[in-house]
Amino acid sequence: MTATNPNERLMRFLQATPEQQSAIDRILEGKTEAEAKPRTGPLLLGMGPAAKYLGVSRGTLYRMIQAGKLKRVEILPGSSRVRREDVEAIVEGKEGAQ
Repeated sequence: MTATNPNERLMRFLQATPEQQSAIDRILEGKTEAEAKPRTGPLLLGMGPAAKYLGVSRGTLYRMIQAGKLKRVEILPGSSRVRREDVEAIVEGKEGAQ
């Protein structure tokens, strides 16, 4: 539903919640971000799939864990995974999202 009358539009803005007004302000300032697509899939990745996703070897993946760029999640003794969110953050250039 779009209001064609400028007064209606102003009234709708004034009646908007603070969150909605903040979103409108961000749009007007040109600071909008693309809507995040809902992520599907496993929350944890095995070492092989994580290395493949990053385009590195498993050895490099383990070095990244030792360097603190990724956090290892121990599922069972001797069985580890990494968080998919952390791997995706590295791919997107947002390291340190831990």
